[in-house]
Amino acid sequence: MALPMRAQPGSQRERRTSAPVPRSPLSVVPHSRRAAGFALTLAVLMAAVMAGALLLHTRISERQLEIDRLERAVQASQEEFDVLRSHRAELRSPTALADRATALGMGPGEVSEFVSVDPMLLAITIARTGEIPTAELGDGFTETIEPLDQFRLVKSLSAEAP
Repeated sequence: MALPMRAQPGSQRERRTSAPVPRSPLSVVPHSRRAAGFALTLAVLMAAVMAGALLLHTRISERQLEIDRLERAVQASQEEFDVLRSHRAELRSPTALADRATALGMGPGEVSEFVSVDPMLLAITIARTGEIPTAELGDGFTETIEPLDQFRLVKSLSAEAP
């Protein structure tokens, strides 16, 4: 491995390199406007992002308040529906119906008579109302059944809760 030659003290090589090199005077260079523009742009962008996040959070809070209000209204309506359904069940109970009939001067029927219905009249009634006017529920009991009641009947017969 070769080693670089070193200049011997007093040699010509050393004299050439030891001469002072004139240097230019140092001065402060002004900062470019580029960094300031970048910082300003970044600050504006961050402010816009923060304002957007604030607006989004505000909107979400408003929507949540509206959802809470609607849920309370649904709950109140459900409770009112339950009260009305209970009241309806009381009014339709056989005992209540018998009491009202007696108050109106009605009594139990002694003679019953069947009326035959023309099949064409039955077809017209079904077509106009969109529901079957009577259905046999077993044991010879016949009652008008609405679509929701039909659904409940099917569910009760299939041993499933409605």
